[in-house]
Amino acid sequence: MTDWNKDLEKRILRKSRFTLAFRIIRILLAVLLVYGIYMMITNIIVDKLDIGKKNMYYSSLALEWTVPNVRGDFNIKEEKVTIFGTKRLSYNLLKKVGLKDVVIGEAQVKKHLSNRHSNITYSHPGLQRLSEFSFSLPEDPRTDRKLEGNTSPHVWETLEMLPEGTVGELAFSTTSFMESEELIEKLHSYDIHILWMPLYTGEFVNYDPYGWSGNNNLIIVSDIIGLTGGMDRGENYRQSHRISRLDEDSIKESKQLMLENMKDLLNTSNSYYEQFLGLGHLDEKYQYLQKEGFIVYGAVVTGPVKELLKLQDAPFIQGEQLGEVELWDWELSGQ
Repeated sequence: MTDWNKDLEKRILRKSRFTLAFRIIRILLAVLLVYGIYMMITNIIVDKLDIGKKNMYYSSLALEWTVPNVRGDFNIKEEKVTIFGTKRLSYNLLKKVGLKDVVIGEAQVKKHLSNRHSNITYSHPGLQRLSEFSFSLPEDPRTDRKLEGNTSPHVWETLEMLPEGTVGELAFSTTSFMESEELIEKLHSYDIHILWMPLYTGEFVNYDPYGWSGNNNLIIVSDIIGLTGGMDRGENYRQSHRISRLDEDSIKESKQLMLENMKDLLNTSNSYYEQFLGLGHLDEKYQYLQKEGFIVYGAVVTGPVKELLKLQDAPFIQGEQLGEVELWDWELSGQ
């Protein structure tokens, strides 16, 4: 039996420290290996399921439906999923003025495993809000009483002062509810493009909207959706088809694509489309559109400013609001 002494004690301590260090290193390497395998599998699953493209597609749809004449650029910037399963992506925000897509900001999408903690934020430098447009109901759905429009001051005077070499964006409400095809027909003789039309989907009758403002002569609903040029996707959520404007040739397909996209979203969880995407009362709106059709009460249009000025004499227009104005980018009729 070896006698205990200082040298023996030092050797034992050195050996213990070496053994402990080796074990710590081995544990750290094992943790790093497990982490690497976990992240590799997670990213493979995320890529396989097209999580980034899915969230981009549906967030862009929600943006188009809820914000007049604003859509997402389908060129997205994606980050790798984090250890906690968080996926981040971003894409440019576009507005159509004339024939040109104008970049007005950026959307940042943060998708956690929980829809409740996921969010979409918009940066729009130089703009107070993403869209300044609002649309007035032409009558109170509960009483059929006629209502007034929320008109911005000096719209027509401003258009008169603008040079002919410019194109603009104009929003207006209508003096009555009408079928989408009817409004398209009324605007047919004007050299303009129809980009977005607010939809009446049973507010105050089938359900109470989350937000609205007004008085005895005015009602503006805030959580509305609008009809825009239809969008379709392939199996991997890549955009496969997009309609740029609403007209006699595209309206039927645009309505059908909107219903199909709404149905797809309703097959996801309520927290996904309502809390993450901000599409309130989506099921009620879908059911109304299927049963009653696409009833509109306004539009966002673009075209030469002198052509927009002609709408001043249209008897079915109220609540007009002028949007962006850009240098000439248009094709003359007949050319």
